[in-house]
Amino acid sequence: MFLRKLTLLAAVAACACSPALAAPKGATPAAFTPDRAYSGATPWTAAPENNGGPLRFAVVGDRTGLARPGVFEQAMKQIGWLQPDFIIDVGDMIEGYTEDRAELTAMWDQVEGFARGSGRPFIFVPGNHDLGNGVMLDVWRQRHGAEYYAFAYKGALFIALDSEDPPTPMSPAMAAQFHGTVAGMAKDPDGVAKMIDAFYAEAEAREKAGKPASDDPAAVKAKAEADALNVANFSDKQIAFVRDTLAAHKDARQVFVFMHKPAWKVKSTNWGRIEALLKDKPYTVFAGHNHYFTHEVRDGRDYIDMGTTGGIGHKQGPGVMDHTMFVTVTPQGPSYANIRLNGLMDLDGQTGQTRAR
Repeated sequence: MFLRKLTLLAAVAACACSPALAAPKGATPAAFTPDRAYSGATPWTAAPENNGGPLRFAVVGDRTGLARPGVFEQAMKQIGWLQPDFIIDVGDMIEGYTEDRAELTAMWDQVEGFARGSGRPFIFVPGNHDLGNGVMLDVWRQRHGAEYYAFAYKGALFIALDSEDPPTPMSPAMAAQFHGTVAGMAKDPDGVAKMIDAFYAEAEAREKAGKPASDDPAAVKAKAEADALNVANFSDKQIAFVRDTLAAHKDARQVFVFMHKPAWKVKSTNWGRIEALLKDKPYTVFAGHNHYFTHEVRDGRDYIDMGTTGGIGHKQGPGVMDHTMFVTVTPQGPSYANIRLNGLMDLDGQTGQTRAR
């Protein structure tokens, strides 16, 4: 189905069990039905209720990759006003890129607290800032379960993929530089954001003029390392999971696929195999990572690369926005409302946002 409504743009996460399917027989169920039995951590703060109404959910973009304080927190309250069945992200909820378990615990405690501020079930999908190394992967599994999973709800099938399978770690030098910038954001978020915007604007102008993005060798080296991290990885085991999940839900009226890195845009292992498995299904793909909203139609399906819900901007242009995508599934297919956070107001005409773009 084509994207029908646009004004502005959420993710999914994981489970601690074996990826072997435990899907129900027969029709894709209306009640929230995970792809397996969970005995511990789950990718959601609470299971969506079987309320009998139409399927309505909200998607949020990247919170991090340098979070602007207050944007995501208030977004959770704003989206709560819409009363979706659940909220799902497209990854990058914490800054990550550390092997310090205490730091990671504090990061996840904070963002999970923010997510609960909506009063709605929140579903986590992993991004590179969430699964940037082996320790982060271990912490993810302890808190949220497996890195990729699926569930059926109100006749639709939701598949959450892990585009960091396996993770691609930052070098120690790059991680140190990144965390220095995170510390700067904590002290002077508006000043650092302005500096970063100016850097990207200059880099884009230079590239349009046919020049390198920077004359600084250190900056050129950092860009090369960042480019090397920009790959979407899907293991053979994950491909088998997608194949088996789709086979178990042949009658799903719509399939929604969530991942962090937009694998159709970046270098990827195995994305073509996943698309081939989906080709006969009515499906929509959501991703994030680029911090810049785009929508395109590929083979008659909507591919949505979310902007941000708090993360810093990566480029200039109309796709720079803090937003949520509100999806309603009708008998005719999905309907999409793209809502900017600085236009989502309460009864008194207030957004509560001070930094949203």
